[in-house]
Amino acid sequence: MTLATVAFKTEFAVDMTCQNCVNSVQGALRDIPGIERYDIDLGGKRVTITGKTPPSHLLSALKSTNRQVIVRGSSSASPNVPSTAAISILESPLPVPLSIASTSNPILANSPSSPPVSISEKPLPGMNEEEHTQKVFGICRFVQIAPRTVLMDLTVRLPPPARVGLSSSLAPSPNGNGEAQPQNGDWNVYISSTGNMVNPPSSTGKPFFSLGSIRPDKDGYGDMFKEVEGELWEWVGRGCVVEAASNSASAPGSAPVAGSAGGSPSSTIGRIFAGVVARSAGAWGNEKTVCACSGRTMWEEGRDMEKKL
Repeated sequence: MTLATVAFKTEFAVDMTCQNCVNSVQGALRDIPGIERYDIDLGGKRVTITGKTPPSHLLSALKSTNRQVIVRGSSSASPNVPSTAAISILESPLPVPLSIASTSNPILANSPSSPPVSISEKPLPGMNEEEHTQKVFGICRFVQIAPRTVLMDLTVRLPPPARVGLSSSLAPSPNGNGEAQPQNGDWNVYISSTGNMVNPPSSTGKPFFSLGSIRPDKDGYGDMFKEVEGELWEWVGRGCVVEAASNSASAPGSAPVAGSAGGSPSSTIGRIFAGVVARSAGAWGNEKTVCACSGRTMWEEGRDMEKKL
């Protein structure tokens, strides 16, 4: 597990009701690398963790206690760094056919005539997909942890590579200079010029800032936790795009990029996913416990979503 070089805080709402709940949370966090301290507020149902551990790992650990957990916010541990955080929910611009959708999703993987399957052992941390009108393929959290350093925590569950004509091989592909080249199974991750999600990549424009690349496994699951140089306020409102490298590079034999000559939006189905980078709460920056739309508590809202699975 990769750790950050600078400590930051992440606040979780955890549905704790007694001291046994507190003991369970303590046990779940006890042996996780990178945690410097944690504070448990039973009355406020709040767990605040300071350290260098990816928020997605912390969330998974807390969920292992079989209690309802909600991410409330993240921010730098330093009082000298303004609290700036953001989130991007990655969706497909077009519906993805069942024939190529990831089988780890019981909602999309099952046809009405097929038997139900168990929920994936690798869910997207903190994301209940039925809260959204489109299939959620990934989630990326951003936290400004230093004046020129942004921490990104990306988790994706893309269609299995073989179903969209990509490779899952990890073998190196050197060029003539012995340097590694993007391979058929690589996905480029970048901040786009605009946040227009109508028809990426043509509607989102050229990459504004590269975040690197990711190589999902044979089932389409992958994650990336890294620090990148930048200021998060410049990314808010733009798009976070995860695009097959063979698309963006127009590699021989790859599907043409939407908006290019001979291309069409349907040619990128299963090969590009994107979401607007939206500002989110920092630690201690979200005191909301009741939904303004329904009047129900956050716990009731969460339980209603879980019943649908």
